Parts: sequence; structure tokens; C-alpha cells
Amino acid sequence: MVGALARSARSVERRTGVTTAQLFVLRQLGERGRLSLTEVAERTLTRQSTVSVVVSRLVKQGLVRRVRAADDRRRLELSLTVAGRRVLADAPEPTTGRLLNALDQLTGAQLAALRSGLDALIGALGLERRSASMLFEA
Repeated sequence: MVGALARSARSVERRTGVTTAQLFVLRQLGERGRLSLTEVAERTLTRQSTVSVVVSRLVKQGLVRRVRAADDRRRLELSLTVAGRRVLADAPEPTTGRLLNALDQLTGAQLAALRSGLDALIGALGLERRSASMLFEA
């Protein structure tokens, strides 16, 4: 499964020029228009500090812009640029989105069993538990 997801992520990156994590952020902005960094973090199920790095790369690439909110000058809003909309229009569903959609299809019991099994695997491997970065983002 990990290999298949990684191959899918590499394919998306070759096709679009952005990582699957970046594409996932673009998709959230495409669906909602303007979002704050906090809202993007919530929609991508990540920490604000994590998604900030991804957003900064998208801004640097000219795919996302930061603008002051009209109703609150302290708030920055993120939105797609024309180039960002073009990337999104030609892009497949990001691997992260596909994974989350698949998890949404599982029942509560299946999710509980999956979590329990993954917790046991992590423990058996002696891996450290810490906050995750966005899926497939360096």
C-alpha cells in the first residue's frame, strides 16, 4: 500500500509539477475560494506550522496569493492565482484526498480496527510517536 501510494504521489508530481501535499492544499482553496492559514490547516487535517511551509512554497511558485481580508486587516487570506487554477484544472485527485475519501468509506468498527492494528504495528516497530507532516511532503 505504501509503495502504491508513493508511486501515485510521484505520478501526480510529474504530471502537475507540484507535490501531492501542495495539490491537496490547492484543492482546498479551489473548493472554498479564500481561506485563512488556520482554515487550510483544519481542512487538510494538519497543524498550522506544517501547512504554512506548503503554502509558502505555493506562494513562491506563484500558485497561491496572500491578501489582507477586507473585513479584518489583521487576517491574511489565501487564494489561487490564475496559474494555480490552471494547475488544479489539469490535475487528478491528490493521493491525500483519495486516501481520506477511502477512509470515509470505512465503518466506525473498521476504523477502530485499523487504528488498533496500526498502533500495534508502530509499537512493534519501536517507532517514535510524533506529529506527522503532510502526506508525501518533504
